[in-house]
Amino acid sequence: MKSYSLYLLLLCFNIQFGICQVDLVGQVIDADTEEPLPYVNIGLVNQNIGTVTDEAGYFELEVPGNGFADATLRFSMIGFEPQDFTLQEYRDQKILTIPLKEKATALEEVVLTTKRNKYQTKILGNKTTSQLIYAAFTTNKLGNEMGFLVRGRKNPMILKKFNVSLVENDYGPIRFRLNFYDLKDGLPNETLLNENIIVDTDIQSGIVSKDLTPYEIVIDQDFFVAIEWIEDLGPGKLFFSGGFFGSPLIAREVSQGTWSKVGSASVGMNIEVRY
Repeated sequence: MKSYSLYLLLLCFNIQFGICQVDLVGQVIDADTEEPLPYVNIGLVNQNIGTVTDEAGYFELEVPGNGFADATLRFSMIGFEPQDFTLQEYRDQKILTIPLKEKATALEEVVLTTKRNKYQTKILGNKTTSQLIYAAFTTNKLGNEMGFLVRGRKNPMILKKFNVSLVENDYGPIRFRLNFYDLKDGLPNETLLNENIIVDTDIQSGIVSKDLTPYEIVIDQDFFVAIEWIEDLGPGKLFFSGGFFGSPLIAREVSQGTWSKVGSASVGMNIEVRY
């Protein structure tokens, strides 16, 4: 593994008033293999200050220097145990390499005991493919997520396919993460996954689909579906079909940020389920 020089840089941009900007720089690795971990969520919990590691596990996070010393700085990754620090603790120890330990998962198995011969297949969410009404990620910050709520059915749902309608993409190849969460007080809570689901596409306009059958996801409760911006591609255009009907949009600005409902807007993404 290559050796890199990492640093914790404190930038004071207004000495007269004692205001400092903290620039946290480091790398997140697998505690057992020491391999870098890409797309780890990093941020101050519920402060809307966060980011995502790049493909080599590196991150840079700018934090205002005042007022956040006791805030929780969290490193989390699907399939791994999260690591929490206070921001002051992280700064004092000059922690530059963060090891995450793989989570020992004991998943609750949903047993399909029904003797039914017939199943229903249904598309849940927003089916709009409008090219006239469009929507976008609510910010261009890494870790920005947006999605919609799916109500449970009488029988467990087998997730078959995810679809999202693109109006315009001038980036070329793009990548985002598909997330599934349970709910608490009507908002996303804990992940329902034990592995990352990455969606790649280079189409300029049209339907992007992700086959979910290899992941064998079965859910028997209300849940939340979200797409997450995980790569910094610079300036560009990425618009999705939008509308004013259907499941309302719920989003958060960055990793570890707070979730909120975004008016009555909806985005053309949906999930195909069998139940």
